[in-house]
Amino acid sequence: MGRKLILVLLAAVVALGLAGCVAAGALPAGSSPAAWGAGASTRYVTVVGRGEAKAKPDIASLDVGVQTKAEKVSDAVSQAQAVMNEVLAALAEQGIAKDDIRTSNYSIYLDEGYRGPDAEPQPTYRVFNSVNIIVRDLNKVSAVLDAVVAAGANQVYGVSFTLEDWHAVEAEAREKAMADAGERAQHLAQLAGLQLGQVLSVSEVVGTQPTIMPVAAERAAAGLGGGAGPVEPGQLTYSTTIQVTYELK
Repeated sequence: MGRKLILVLLAAVVALGLAGCVAAGALPAGSSPAAWGAGASTRYVTVVGRGEAKAKPDIASLDVGVQTKAEKVSDAVSQAQAVMNEVLAALAEQGIAKDDIRTSNYSIYLDEGYRGPDAEPQPTYRVFNSVNIIVRDLNKVSAVLDAVVAAGANQVYGVSFTLEDWHAVEAEAREKAMADAGERAQHLAQLAGLQLGQVLSVSEVVGTQPTIMPVAAERAAAGLGGGAGPVEPGQLTYSTTIQVTYELK
């Protein structure tokens, strides 16, 4: 009985101690005074800064393909292969390197050909063969589209633009986000009648790299009738947010 009483008293003491730490600690969840280098009474403010940087894209990504159909699967396959060989030859003539061409889809589909309850089925095999193409000279995007369509590509899935190296744009957005966080924290400190102290923690929420597709599908489809027309790369935007915690004095 005495041992049980001692255990109950010890549990109560621990619970009171924990409650006292929570009440006195003004630190973020998961932090400890030792990790922060400050006492449990540290006052702080946490803000989220936002930064954005823009850049012109320097590479284009095209997705084009070939669709064939025949009653025999071997015929559909051979037709697709013959057309794709022409497409690859056209890309080589446009100066596209082999390393910048990648097969993105190859599939065979049986179309059973049911058109209604009274119609006779007409089964055919369809073969889809598509490639992803990287164009490093944006002035050649329209010419490349025209060339692959002339070679027999009958599927154009769209054009997207991006940067080969995002590091400089990311760094610019990060700097702007950090400056924005400092301005927000300074304003809050002034409103509270306090002074901003040292940075206690920083964490980044990585931004997105949106792909610009400026009416690419419609213009590329127009190329099926001859001439892809001008394709505009537009401008890319990279955004990021940074959460910063500052000491208040």
